[in-house]
This record gives sequence, C-alpha cells and structure tokens, in this order.
Amino acid sequence: MHILLLRHYPLVEGPSMRGFADLIAVGLRSRGHRVQELTAPVLLARLALGHSPLAKHSPLVKHSSLTKWLGYLDRFVLFPPLLWLRALTLPAATLCVFSDQALGPWIPLFKSRPHIVHCHDFLALEAAMHQQSFHQLGCTGQLFQCWIRRGFRQARCFLSVSQATRSALERQLQRQPLMSAVLYNPLPSHFFPLPQSEVAAAMARALPALGRQLFLLHIGRTWYKNRLGLLAVWEQLQILHSPVHLVLVGAADPAMREWIGQRPELECRIHILDRASDSLLVALYSQAAALLFPSHAEGFGWPILEALACGCPVVTTDAAPMTEVGGQAASYIPPCPPRLQDQPRWARLAAQQVQALLQRSPAEKAEAMRQGFSQAHRFQYERWLDQLEAHYQSCLALQEKR
Repeated sequence: MHILLLRHYPLVEGPSMRGFADLIAVGLRSRGHRVQELTAPVLLARLALGHSPLAKHSPLVKHSSLTKWLGYLDRFVLFPPLLWLRALTLPAATLCVFSDQALGPWIPLFKSRPHIVHCHDFLALEAAMHQQSFHQLGCTGQLFQCWIRRGFRQARCFLSVSQATRSALERQLQRQPLMSAVLYNPLPSHFFPLPQSEVAAAMARALPALGRQLFLLHIGRTWYKNRLGLLAVWEQLQILHSPVHLVLVGAADPAMREWIGQRPELECRIHILDRASDSLLVALYSQAAALLFPSHAEGFGWPILEALACGCPVVTTDAAPMTEVGGQAASYIPPCPPRLQDQPRWARLAAQQVQALLQRSPAEKAEAMRQGFSQAHRFQYERWLDQLEAHYQSCLALQEKR
C-alpha cells in the first residue's frame, strides 16, 4: 500500500499522539508498505520561538500566546494550499490516513480520495457541546471544536480506539459511514516488569526523597483525569490509616497546588514529576503498590494497559473504555459524581476499595498479576498491525468502488 499519513503540527503533537503516529509509520514500513508523513511545518511560529529550547518543538513546554496564534496561521492558513496541491498530485491508489479526528479542518481537502480517520476521544468536543458536566470551553474553544467536527463529518471511514469512542463518534455524525470499526491501541514492547535492581536505581535517581516507601501512582495532566478526585481518595486513605505516598506524573495545575497548600501535613507524602521518560515510567509501574486512575472519561486509557503489563495493580473507574482496557484484571470504583456534595462519600468508598486492594494476600496479589499479564497480552503490537493492515485494505477497496 501507499500511505499518506497526516499527523499533528509539531508544537501540539503530545507524546501519546506522537507515539501513536510513529506506531503506524514504523509498523507499516517494516511490512513493506510505502508511508509518507505530512504535517504543517513550523514557519511563522518559529519567529516567536527564536533560538530558544522551544525550537525543539516540545508540546510539553507552555508556549506563549504569540506562538500559539502564529501556529494557527501555520496550520490553517499557510498549510491548506500545500495540502490541496498534494491532494491533486497523489497517486490514485494512495490511502490518506488521518492520525486523529482533531485534524478535521484538513479532512475536506481529501474527502474525494481514499481516506480513513483514526478517532481517539471526543471529550473536548463534548465539552464544547455541553454534553458533559466536568469541563467547559470558552467561546474560541467551542468554535474550534465545531470546526473540527464539521471537517471529520465529511469523512467516510473511521477507526476508533475503543467501543466508547466509536459510540461517541456515531453521536456526532450526520450520515452512516462506509466503515466504522474498533481497533484497540497496541501495547508498546518496552512495557514489562523490570528487575528490582534496575527499579531501585531509577527510583533513586528520579525520586530520592521517596526512598522505599509504599506509593500509589497516577499519570496524566488533563482535566478529564480527575486529579482533584484522585487527591480526595488519597486523603481518605490517610484518614483510614493507610499512610501510602502518592507519585504524580504530570505537572500540578493551580487547583491542585491550592489543594496541597491547604494540607501542609500531607505535602511531604506527595511527589510530583512534571514528566517521565518511558524507562522511568516502567520503573514506576514496576514498583508502585497500584495505579490509581479515577478518570471521568478516556478515549482509551494507555496507563491502564501499561501498568498491567508491568505487573502493577490498577484501580480505575467502572465505565467504558476503562473497563474495555482493564477487563477482569483491573479493580473498579464508581464514577466520580458531578455534584460536589456527593463527592466526599464517593472518595470514602473509593478509598476503602483501594485499602482492600493494598491488604490482599501474597497469593491474591500473584493471581491479580497473572490476570494483568494475560489481559495486556491481548494488545500485542503485531496483532494490532495485522488488524490495521486489514482495515486499511478494506477501506481502500470500499472507496475505490465508488
């Protein structure tokens, strides 16, 4: 196959999306397919970046407003004419692959060519449409999400990372697509339990203040991760005399800093890493007493799968797609209620479930680990590539007939 892979602008392509696009490109090339990658080049935004470290195009660095708006010009003013020319000159049998439905503004330029859109989550769009109660977008954010939706509605073939995402997609479409299938994300090969000596060395470098203390782990920085709910559950564990520490991967936002500042007696047990390499994540998963992941919502939930593959117990929300990824191997707590007055009781009940998990016998822990490995094995990369190839070929056949 000849694949044109469209991916996010470098300044906004976060680690998950970069990793996902790389899995497609590297995997298909390894199987002999021709894959060309295309995205908007950083042109005007480079003027604001100058020669600072931001020129490395790291999305983890908070860019200035000027950089953000110049980036919009790069993506949506300068790039579309280049895309249009590319669409005109593509070989006839090329499949145009959009790595994310958030690339919707570019999709209409390729709607007459064979194409497929990968869908990850619709959480920002649902916030813009007032379809959930935990987050709100401003006027410009709402307009931007509506523009994205207008674009992906013109596509005909979709692959969603979970059943929950496919259901969310179908609620947004206005017509029946030619294809709408589920393809769960694969597990990268570097997630597996590390020897204790490697874990200890990595932990000593990254978190020397933690020592050998028992800790819960959480990964994420976005609103839907429910990090205030996470802190509330962890606080209840302290009240239940389970003095377990908490390691957070992802910088604390102002609301979290305020919460921590109001509880100085707990601050010494909270350890925050702005970011972590994959090797450090594997060490954290390998050492943690459990991953505590009480998200409001997810598109897929990578940390659940990564933790299970490393032998780390998982406590997450009893809702799809978390239940799709965790299966019988994860432990589940009820979704966090939207009403503030209901959340303290939710946090107490969730903390009791976490405490019960921490008190399991060695035999129970070993069985839970075995189930976790078995669940993670279902998401093998080579199996995912087999399915990806089959879906792409079906998509080409469906659209070539038209």
